[in-house]
Amino acid sequence: MNILSLLNEKAEKYPDKIAFVFRNPKTNDYDKISFRDLDQKSSKVAIYLSRNGFERGFKSLILIKPSIDFIILIYGMIKLGVVPIFPPNFNLKSRNGRKQFRAILGRARIDALIGSRKILLISYFLGLRSISNNVIAMDKIKSHYLDSNNNSDFSIDFDVDWGNCSVFVKYTTGSTGPAKGVIYNHNMLHSHINLLKSEGINSEDIFFGRSGTLIVHPLIGLTSILHTNKPKQTTGQEIVDAVNRWSVTACFLSPPSAINLSNYLKSVSIKGLVKQAMPSLERLYVGGESVSSEVVRIIEPHLSSARPFDGGYHLVYGATEGFPLCQNQANNIILTESETKSGNGICLGKAVDGVKIRILTFKDSFEEFDNSLAVDVLGKGISSIGEISVSGPVVYSRLIGDDEETFGGPLTWARDVNEGTSWHRTGDLGYFDNKNQIWLFGRKKHRVELSNGVTIYPKQIEPILDSMFDIRTALVNGPNNSKAFIIVENNNHNWEILEDKLNKSISKLCKLIGENIDFSFILFGESFPVDSGHQAKIRRDELSYWLCNQ
Repeated sequence: MNILSLLNEKAEKYPDKIAFVFRNPKTNDYDKISFRDLDQKSSKVAIYLSRNGFERGFKSLILIKPSIDFIILIYGMIKLGVVPIFPPNFNLKSRNGRKQFRAILGRARIDALIGSRKILLISYFLGLRSISNNVIAMDKIKSHYLDSNNNSDFSIDFDVDWGNCSVFVKYTTGSTGPAKGVIYNHNMLHSHINLLKSEGINSEDIFFGRSGTLIVHPLIGLTSILHTNKPKQTTGQEIVDAVNRWSVTACFLSPPSAINLSNYLKSVSIKGLVKQAMPSLERLYVGGESVSSEVVRIIEPHLSSARPFDGGYHLVYGATEGFPLCQNQANNIILTESETKSGNGICLGKAVDGVKIRILTFKDSFEEFDNSLAVDVLGKGISSIGEISVSGPVVYSRLIGDDEETFGGPLTWARDVNEGTSWHRTGDLGYFDNKNQIWLFGRKKHRVELSNGVTIYPKQIEPILDSMFDIRTALVNGPNNSKAFIIVENNNHNWEILEDKLNKSISKLCKLIGENIDFSFILFGESFPVDSGHQAKIRRDELSYWLCNQ
């Protein structure tokens, strides 16, 4: 079933209920649209696109900022079966950014381009218009669906088996490798909605957060309040104000926004201004990267007294290729804090309903290793580290266009020949503990194999130092890996004093990880480079390049 068959149901059941709300950055007010209005206007979009040569399976690049108009367009495309492509945030002012952008579009083999007149003009000078002859300005589409005389009677084709058909393409940020276009199909989104329902999310909820899969949340019948500011720019007060204005019950934040919220709540609590800042908020989901347990401690008491028994704060683990995969709630985050600070990694909790997880071997003693075979790591605990690999209905099945052949297939999928099952290799390393919880050690490509034969991992080392000295660190590969190089982000500490403390902590570090290692600490003169999505994942390759070329 086409995922937007649910929209017509909700439009009939809740015609005047608000489906989407966007904060307008120009007016500081909120733009909103009802379920009935969204259903009718998106049907007009489907009719308009069909008349202009668009058809099911068409892949169209979307160059429009998130807004109510954006949602109307996307929903109209999905009804017709046209596939929106959401590109990564490349810096198009740079030659390299433009080169990467053209490369992903070439691999995707797009059929059309839709954007505002201004962006279409810019795309012409960037040489993007040559990729497709089907170019439509959003102004024309908007004029069509705003005209009350135009027909809004559109029926989704129920003769089509929509399950494995593409809904949209979302790109990875490119923080750990080339940006790849992940295809979301109708079955994936139905599974995502069912998973939300199993969490207790229902039509009575009001969800606040950034875009992404939040664009399908209203198909449960709830209201989505979409925030378009970048994570680092989203202040704690903005979050609290939005939650209280709309009586938000569920929220998804990127780590920088959660940290900003924590800092704000800490400041107002110290001043005695508020005891419970967000009394309606029952569930807060934070994903994209882990944050310190101190952030959890500060936020949790400000959530609703009706929050889940194990805590309203949820650390959510997932990826563009599959989300969510695991989650860990406040009580358990705090309970496992001491192990994290002892070098045991980050506890991700257990797999969500419907998701299966295995820890697969990712290398062996031979020079060649067959990445396409699913072989389990034996045992549990920190001595049984392998690649976190997943399967389930919320996990993708393929990449767009040439990306599948270049970056997918046996490079990212492992086959269990005995079971006849396939498992997506996430690229993350971790292990199972005796409670079958997953612990994260970091990305496979970011492990550091020292010249003395010892291997260490980012999420093994960094949480120890970060918690000891209230700093942000990054373990990176350095010149010949003769030492364990730790980059320290610029902060307000006196570097000479901090460096002395760090050097004195080496013996404790070595004792915690059970190895004698020569550490070297280097100050990075500014904020760490991070991914363009959550603005949380450190671009370690850039730091490594900087270190090796000093």
